[in-house]
Amino acid sequence: MKLIKDIHDLVEVHRKELSIRNIKRSVKLSEDLSLIKRHELNTIQFLAIQTPHDLCNFFGMSFLDLENQINNCNYKRFFIQKKKGGAREILEPDLQLKDIQRYLNHYLQAYYLSIKPKEIHGFIIHPKYLESYNNIVSNANVHIQKKHLLNIDLKNFFPSISANRIKRLFISPLFNFNNSVANALTLLTSYQAKLPIGAPTSPVISNFICLEFDSEIIKYCHDNNISFSRYADDLTFSSNFKFVNEQISDIYFIIRKHNFEVNDKKVHLTASNRSQKVTGLTVNNKVNIERKLLKKIRAMQHDALTNGVEAATGKHFNLRQRATYSQQLKYVNKLIGYFNFVCQVRGKTDHLYLKLVEKAKPFLFDQKIMLKMFISWDRKK
Repeated sequence: MKLIKDIHDLVEVHRKELSIRNIKRSVKLSEDLSLIKRHELNTIQFLAIQTPHDLCNFFGMSFLDLENQINNCNYKRFFIQKKKGGAREILEPDLQLKDIQRYLNHYLQAYYLSIKPKEIHGFIIHPKYLESYNNIVSNANVHIQKKHLLNIDLKNFFPSISANRIKRLFISPLFNFNNSVANALTLLTSYQAKLPIGAPTSPVISNFICLEFDSEIIKYCHDNNISFSRYADDLTFSSNFKFVNEQISDIYFIIRKHNFEVNDKKVHLTASNRSQKVTGLTVNNKVNIERKLLKKIRAMQHDALTNGVEAATGKHFNLRQRATYSQQLKYVNKLIGYFNFVCQVRGKTDHLYLKLVEKAKPFLFDQKIMLKMFISWDRKK
């Protein structure tokens, strides 16, 4: 990619003046870098790392502290229930490692934003100075009013990415880090030799890993008049022509070629005479929320306003005992989250959104403040 080469050329030109500690001062003195955007500046700062010493300076840690963190990566294991049964394993790093990963994620996200294909919509940062946004709405927008829709889900997306693949990524021309730096970054972002679900860096690393796959699938779709978008492990293809078996086989081949596996249980081929869904949104006529979810939101809202938050919480979560303040706060946050979701999908001026929040949202925010106070008092007792 020409853009990647341009970024690396810029790093090489300014590497001598761009020490990790004085990059901001150096950039002010550099005419070549004065006009680039903030995320591009962060990209150059990250790619300027050459040695383990540079990496320590980047994290603001001594070599011994960084080595100790690498050799003692601790994760907490727990499970969350999936909507359609089963459980998903979550590996949450300890606080110190999570802070390191969050810091690293900031720079990885900046780099990915500089080179991302327009067809990718998941796990993307949104700097305020950029007008474009990538989310489930932009992902669904690609497939509005198409006669045929094909949804494919990748199986065990994060865990299928091995530590070896992560290291190969960091030593590839994309990053061009030496073996020592690549090893350190791999050990900081992997666990049990795979990409962990729960680490702040896993989403963006998965996007980098998918760059070659995305490039090949995008070219194939372009050549075959197919619209394509990817949101994490959800691949969506749409066309005004019926998908033939040969096309589906070709797509499967490209997926397997790049060491991913199709989740056969989540493959759906839908014509326009049925409800077409992309990342939970309907796209038959316009991007919209499913009627089933809207009905649920209205029911939750009505229950809270009519019977009070405590009673509504008990009913919603099927509680046998009186709802605690924490459970009530969870209910309130969930309903406010639904309102925000409706706003995101349908817009601030949408009639349905305005009708939903006219009375309920001020009431719910008052309840939220009050419940937080009650929870705080309980903790002090």
